[in-house]
Amino acid sequence: MEKTVQELKQIIRELILEIGDLKERMAVLEKEIIDSDKEKAPKIPPLEKAQIIGERYENLSLIYQEGYHICPMAYGEPRYGECLFCSGYLEKE
Repeated sequence: MEKTVQELKQIIRELILEIGDLKERMAVLEKEIIDSDKEKAPKIPPLEKAQIIGERYENLSLIYQEGYHICPMAYGEPRYGECLFCSGYLEKE
């Protein structure tokens, strides 16, 4: 019986070491995946980003002018009169 316990302890040690190695390999693979995803992501120049943001505000402004809320509390609901929250979003331009 003593020998069996010693053998089990040795097997457990080996398994713990193998798990550690597997964790390290997983970390390396995850880092490679993240790095490859970053490389595949489209590179948008800063000026283009500003234009995209400007277009978003223009779209919100059009929605507001059509009579709908653009504030998070009531987005898309019909607007009757002015809304201070919507006006605040439009002023952020």
